[in-house]
This record gives sequence, structure tokens and C-alpha cells, in this order.
Amino acid sequence: MALMYHNCMFNFFKKQPKGTGANIDTRSEQEKSKDYKFEELVANTIPVNWVEKPASEWRKFPIFNQNGSGSCVAQTMAKLMGIMYWLKNGIYVHFSSAHIYQRRSNRPIGGMAGVEAFNIARQGVTLEELAPSQNLNDAQMDAVNVEDYKQKVGEIFKIGNFLVVPIGDIDTVASIIQTTQKGVMVWFYFKNDEWTTRPTVKYPELDVRGATTARHSVTAVDFALVGGKKCLIISDSWGSSYGQAGQRIIDEDFFKARNFFVAYPMNFAFEEGTTKPKYTFSKDLNFEQTDPDIKALQDILKYEAFFPVNTNSTGYYGAVTAKAVLAFQQKYKVASEAELIQLAGRIVGVKTREKLNELYG
Repeated sequence: MALMYHNCMFNFFKKQPKGTGANIDTRSEQEKSKDYKFEELVANTIPVNWVEKPASEWRKFPIFNQNGSGSCVAQTMAKLMGIMYWLKNGIYVHFSSAHIYQRRSNRPIGGMAGVEAFNIARQGVTLEELAPSQNLNDAQMDAVNVEDYKQKVGEIFKIGNFLVVPIGDIDTVASIIQTTQKGVMVWFYFKNDEWTTRPTVKYPELDVRGATTARHSVTAVDFALVGGKKCLIISDSWGSSYGQAGQRIIDEDFFKARNFFVAYPMNFAFEEGTTKPKYTFSKDLNFEQTDPDIKALQDILKYEAFFPVNTNSTGYYGAVTAKAVLAFQQKYKVASEAELIQLAGRIVGVKTREKLNELYG
């Protein structure tokens, strides 16, 4: 019964239908295409140094307790922000999960969407001391009073952007942790008796959308070989009496089978380039296309300070490129503002190509 109580899939708030902590993404494909994707900004991941590492050497951060609420996504987001602050300042700060959770669009129903949590964190999150969020149920978290001055404090602490990462690839997640030292939001689905200290798949046909399927968000904080198997070390939000002092071991088999969302925070840096690129464009370029011409376009957009310079030029035309293309088109007025807004930077056509070649050909 204790496991059932702590499972984030259950929400008892005001007799609403049972929800899940990690809510299925119901956005349209058009809306999903606006996400900033890992593959657009990272050309190659750095190979992971997989080594055996005992539990005493795993990275550890304070363990949260969602107390049966559907707030696991908000708890994860607060943990990611605490790790980022620790990396920058050498001090771990506990951010308020309640301040994130209260702003979910589906309130008062429990659980929330992953992308929404990141977008909320971009607006700022106040401190745990000002808006307590631990050991509370849904109703109690929603009732936490976040006065104006507490929200103003929260405006100081915000993330810049975030990247959505391909699912099921444990090497990519481990490489992100190894390279950036940040935490990574990872989601899993399971039956209660599968979610042990080292979860295993007992029900291969389990449906992520099933009525009795638990969907849960946690923070990947480290990686290691455990018994010769690639594993992520995750920080859970069920309290320190569960798992291994609040942490769990996610091996590659379970990760491949049950992971259904991955994302992490990333701040973009923009600055005008010093070495002017030269390139001649001869064809239209389109959203979600991969092409060497797009890599050259991204280099130019970096020079123009419209594309983040702390990322790779990958040649993939995603949402970041589209936003930068629109800024370029607006700067040089290649068409009417109404037409540019309608196209949303998703095509480099004749007029834009002519301006690119005039300036950089």
C-alpha cells in the first residue's frame, strides 16, 4: 500500500478522475515541431566513459518527497534548477515544486506536461523556503500561497531554454551528464511492482497509455557501469526510504523499454561573429530538412547573432533555425511582415536566398 500511496499516478484532489504525474503529450504535431530538439543543436555526442562506480561515488542531491501528489514533473524541474545553481555557484538551492505545479494548465487535475514545466521554469521559480512543497498532496500544493514578493524573488531564478532529447538512448543521456554535469529529466512508465531499486520489465506488453499504468518523472544525476551493465543513477521524489536512499538504478534494458520523454535545460548564448562567412545558396531550404546548405545558413545566422553560438551547426532545420531565419527575414525586410509571420521562418525561399547571396555570396 505504501508504494501505491507514493506512486505519482494517483491524484485524489477534489474527486477528479485519476491522473498521472507525467502526463501524455496531447499537443498537435505542429505544436510539437516548435520544440527545440537536441539533434538540431548537437552534431555529435561525446563518447561516454563507462566505468564501474560504487554507490558511495554516485552524485547525490537532496531527495524530495511528493507524498502521493501528481507533482513528480514539478519536483524534477525544481531538482534540475537546483543542480544548475549548484554548478554555477557551488551552493545547492532548493526551488519550490509548488510554484511550478500551481501554474500547470490542467489544474486542478493532477500531473503535468514536460514541455510545460520547462516553459514555466523559463518564467522563474521561487525558493522552497518561501513556498514549501514537500510532503504535500495535490490540494495542499495548490493551496500554497505564493504572494507577489515571492513571485518577484522567483523572477531572479529562471532557465533560459531547454532541449528535447530522443528517447531510449542511454548513451546520449549519460553523455549530456558527463559533458554538462547537469541533471536530465527522464520519464518512465511501469507497473508498481516493476519500480524497484533497479527496475525490471515484468510486463512486456504494458501500454504507456494504459488506465493502470504509472507514468513518472525523475532526474538522472549520474551514470555508471553496475555489474557490467550501462546504468543511469536517478534521483526519485518518493522520499529517502524508497529505492537506495531515494535513488534508483536504471539499466539500459529498462531505459530502452520504458523511457518516453527526455529533456534538459540549456542557456543559449548569442553574439555577433567576427569572421564573416561566405557561401552561395542555390535552392530553397525547408523546415525539418537536413542539408549542408542549412549548416552554412546556421553559420551565417550565428554571425548575425540570431542563432546560439554555444551550439553546433548541424544542418538540421528545426525550431531554433526557423526562429533565427524569421529574425533575419525581418531585419532585412525580404517580404511583408504579414507574410513573414505566416511563414514563421520555416522556408528560405527566393527572396531570402537573394539577400543571403547579396550579403554572404
